[in-house]
Amino acid sequence: MALDLSGRALDRLAGSRILVWCERASWRVAGLEPWRRAIYTACRAGFERMVVVADGGAETIRAELGGDPHLDGIDWEALSASEGWEHRLAQDGRRWVVLSDRWIVEATHLRDLAETSGEPVAASARGPLAADAADIAALAAGGWKPSRLPSRAPRAFDTPPLYVSVNTPAEVGAAEDALFQSLARNTTNLFSRYVDRAMSRAISRQLAPYPVSPNQITIFSIVLGIVGALCLLRPTYSFGLLGAFLFLASTVIDGCDGEIARLKFQESAEGARLDVIGDNVVHAFLFPCVALHAYYAHPDGPYLWLGAIALVGVIVTWLVVYVVLVRDRPSARAQAVFELFGNREFAYLFFFLALIGKLHWFVWCMAFGLWAFPLALLGTRVMER
Repeated sequence: MALDLSGRALDRLAGSRILVWCERASWRVAGLEPWRRAIYTACRAGFERMVVVADGGAETIRAELGGDPHLDGIDWEALSASEGWEHRLAQDGRRWVVLSDRWIVEATHLRDLAETSGEPVAASARGPLAADAADIAALAAGGWKPSRLPSRAPRAFDTPPLYVSVNTPAEVGAAEDALFQSLARNTTNLFSRYVDRAMSRAISRQLAPYPVSPNQITIFSIVLGIVGALCLLRPTYSFGLLGAFLFLASTVIDGCDGEIARLKFQESAEGARLDVIGDNVVHAFLFPCVALHAYYAHPDGPYLWLGAIALVGVIVTWLVVYVVLVRDRPSARAQAVFELFGNREFAYLFFFLALIGKLHWFVWCMAFGLWAFPLALLGTRVMER
């Protein structure tokens, strides 16, 4: 799980301009219309000014974007292709990035284009380009529009990792493949990338076409984890295995909320906080329940004491997470600690121990191992003062 309490929008790029050309295709990519995905990508990139040009249906786009919080703080307008958009750009002057809704790229690529200067530049002849307003006006005077090949090839620019065009419904699958591969690149932990996140991405791909929100996914994963914990109150092998499986499923689904949020531009600080708090709620149920499971099966062991130590550790973790990660803006070092301890790979160990009937071994690891996380976070706070 990655920590992000920012809402994912990049800082505003001073003086930046973008034209988004919308052809309003009938298909969707990962649950979003191409025109909406292009506009939201431009918003995420931090442009100050945006001109949306609709090659048909400008009034509909104006209506749908009115009041959209993604465009808060952006000077934007929507024009039809026949309203002289090239003259509007020429009046504004400066340098513009031009993005057709047939292209799917990351916000960072648009930002890199915005910071260029001189002659027109693009990673490919048909792809998003950056050019001065006068150059765009000259191209438009020759009949060019962003969905066509320009008469003069732009200067070559580095091709970004996510760079794919969707011109027909048959190309949607390849575009979604590229989008989900871009999610994998954001995962640095190899186990998470090839095992845990591989499973969550497969689930997210099935969820993406439906109107399910990231917070709904988070709440479902929390409920699933709590039900799994309560199953452990029955000290039998079958209930122990069922509880461990449900907790493992909860951790996998817990990764889907952030993936859906990034794919559909639904990131929010509130959602990220719910995710962090929800993890700790599940742990507050899980650790005492697994201690009771071990105690009922082995009443002569010290499992009640170990469970009490773990429960105190959960409460301390709540307080430290709130102070270091939720209440204040987390530092890069605190985020790195969260990445190290917050991926919950122990769920796989937990399931394996349940499978071999040794859940009581986990109680020992849990009672003392879980203290490493809050102590490491506190250590970062002390070192930064």
